[in-house]
Amino acid sequence: MNNLNKYINKLENHKLEDHQKKRIEIIVERLYNKINSISLIVFICTHNSRRSQFCEAWSKVLANRYGLNISFSSAGTTKTSVYKEVINSLKRAGVDINEKGILNIEGKSSILYSKTLDDIKENKFISITNCTDAEKNCPLDPRSHLNLNIFYDDPKKFDGMENEKKEYDKTCMTIAAEINVIFRSLVNSV
Repeated sequence: MNNLNKYINKLENHKLEDHQKKRIEIIVERLYNKINSISLIVFICTHNSRRSQFCEAWSKVLANRYGLNISFSSAGTTKTSVYKEVINSLKRAGVDINEKGILNIEGKSSILYSKTLDDIKENKFISITNCTDAEKNCPLDPRSHLNLNIFYDDPKKFDGMENEKKEYDKTCMTIAAEINVIFRSLVNSV
């Protein structure tokens, strides 16, 4: 069994807290009603450098695993760059990604890079905001037919600290586990 499969098996056993279960139930319910008519989900976080990048990467990996025919992207209000520890944490989880952010999923590649909503060319999508700053400062895009929130603590506060790797891995696991439950719930309810 490769490292990614081992990691995904851990996701299956990852216990969600009650507040996580409640927000995921709401997201699944709201997504279920729109998912067949809209095929793009955009994760939005102010700098599009950490949390939204984790969400984009794990969504692509797990949608492939569950056979979901949905596209994913991420965006921010400011274009920056993907923080190096996001890529390192994904690698430690077994995701096939290189230092430049090129993600390989069963022979298909895509790249993680920082972008703004202006870079999203589709005319309709579902948006999921990942931080309270983006919720407050990011204008609602008229192309978004459903606006959801799933907030995560910013691991940026640990940048350069001794526990940086551990905290990024913790954020990576939390996001992966929640997305896994969302996708598994969507597949099982069809």
